[in-house]
Amino acid sequence: MIALLLLIPIFFCLGSFLNCMAYRLVHLQHPRTSRSCCPVCKQIIAWYDLIPVISWIFLRARCRRCAAPISFLYPLIELLTVIIFLGLIYKIPMEYLFGYGIFFAALIISIRTDLETMLISRFVTLCLIPIGFMLSLLGLLPIHFSQALLGTIFGYFILWGIAKMFYLLTGKHGMGEGDYDLLAFIGSFTGVVGVWLSLLLGSVVGSIVGILLIAWSGKKQMTQPIPFGPFLAGGAILYVLFQTQITSFLLY
Repeated sequence: MIALLLLIPIFFCLGSFLNCMAYRLVHLQHPRTSRSCCPVCKQIIAWYDLIPVISWIFLRARCRRCAAPISFLYPLIELLTVIIFLGLIYKIPMEYLFGYGIFFAALIISIRTDLETMLISRFVTLCLIPIGFMLSLLGLLPIHFSQALLGTIFGYFILWGIAKMFYLLTGKHGMGEGDYDLLAFIGSFTGVVGVWLSLLLGSVVGSIVGILLIAWSGKKQMTQPIPFGPFLAGGAILYVLFQTQITSFLLY
């Protein structure tokens, strides 16, 4: 337990790094172009204003120089990273930590970008699918290569099929291609079962959140689309961390 507590500052720093990567991926900045700066006034941010969560609180969510608002997504992602990676260390066998660490980091980035811009970068989905294949071949994931391959194919085409059917029935687009890519990526790390349960969990949680938002704001005022990527990513994280409990509950 003490060892886990000592890891918390490291995971906060990791969350800050994932925030930076997510922002630059969807704002067309190469991850290594420059130091962090305010997107409004372009002032380089001092180190003491980059302390995870604490700086956001002390700055009152405003840039020190120009008072531009700082998104709540920064502390949210930092806290989420700490919780998720503590769960990873606590729940996952040692031999799978590296593989699932990459997986969770990519999912956290996808959560951030989809919440902010309704976009999911293919650099952290399709481009990492070969990594899932390689890790499965090396025994660094608890699935075989064939499961990773089938999971990727199944993950992409099940959402593609659902989206096409929705479009034929309604004439509207129900989800973006980034969601197909994300579920294919999830399949490369979790297999067909992981895809199915991630989709199930994500759909259930997403439906509950949608109902609560409609109840809160009223159906007529609810015009803003809800990104589905964070629910898919959350479903995948829950599946990996609580796979035994989830499958036992569904089977018995």
